[in-house]
Amino acid sequence: MLIGTIIQMIVCGNVWGQDPNYSQFYNNPIYYNSSMTGINDGTTLRSNVRNQWGPIPGRFNTVSVSVDAQSLFKMGFGLNMYSDIAGEAFLRTNGASMTYSYRMIDAKNLVLQTGVSAGVVTKALDWDKLVFSDQLDETRGVVYSSQFIPSSSNRITYADLNSGAVIRFNGANKRRGAFKRITSTFGGSVHHLSQPKDDFLGSEKSVPLRFIYHGDVQMLINDVIIRPGLIFEHQRTFKTFSMGINFVQKPFTFGLWVRNRTFALSGNAYDSFIFTTGMNLKNWNGMTPKIQYSYDITVSRLKTSSFGTHEITLVLEMPNKVLLKNSAKNSAFKRTYSCPSGFDGYN
Repeated sequence: MLIGTIIQMIVCGNVWGQDPNYSQFYNNPIYYNSSMTGINDGTTLRSNVRNQWGPIPGRFNTVSVSVDAQSLFKMGFGLNMYSDIAGEAFLRTNGASMTYSYRMIDAKNLVLQTGVSAGVVTKALDWDKLVFSDQLDETRGVVYSSQFIPSSSNRITYADLNSGAVIRFNGANKRRGAFKRITSTFGGSVHHLSQPKDDFLGSEKSVPLRFIYHGDVQMLINDVIIRPGLIFEHQRTFKTFSMGINFVQKPFTFGLWVRNRTFALSGNAYDSFIFTTGMNLKNWNGMTPKIQYSYDITVSRLKTSSFGTHEITLVLEMPNKVLLKNSAKNSAFKRTYSCPSGFDGYN
């Protein structure tokens, strides 16, 4: 039943969840919102591996790599690449995009950035591995030839364009007490502004616009960082809402998140509960590595067959690596890096 549904969505082009999705969305910021490019100090490298529904034949795997960096003149630059496989090589999606951000407001306790992302997406479909209903016999399995005539092409390539904005507030407690600092970040983005065509059968269907709204708050209380957050995604009829909280007490990270199909926290709409753990390693030659693992416990109707989802992320932060920093001859153009970029070891 599951494989048949996947095939129907691929062929008919009626795919609700067009884009790869991550449980650790906060560790893939420029993928979700191009305006997050260079919002933190220096340069950051990120790598993510996601294994969804492992026991199902033909696993659903996603791998992504990204890098973003601050630059002079209130700009940020980034690169994001990903590869996604759905089913037993049924559908493979590869994407690469350049991201750019501009800091419209750059004050000590307030940052406002806008950003754009431009890239190329390639989708490939192996027609030989698809099984249609008219090929099946009730007892003997796949024994007939299908009357379906596949397209002459098994590959689609199109340009893609995204845009977004983000605002960040920073505050510190100058008095003595447990509460020391807070940083709040809120943003939104729109994906597939170019309305690309991605239908293998040439029906001129476009990739639907994808709207994303996200926010998180980082609070430093004594030596513990408390970070609640949320994200809401809307793409045609597909909706997903995730919220939760991470705790960091160096070097350890742990948290609990929930994914729901609506804002209403109804038990009938829950998709999964997400447990996270990880480590923030010590500074090494000017770099701060982080590793985080999450496990999704599926509680929807797929819970008896999916056995959850694994996801692991490696983050390498280099706060002193700023693009073009050494090439600026006029000190008047050099930025003052007083932006509220998050807390040491957990941006």
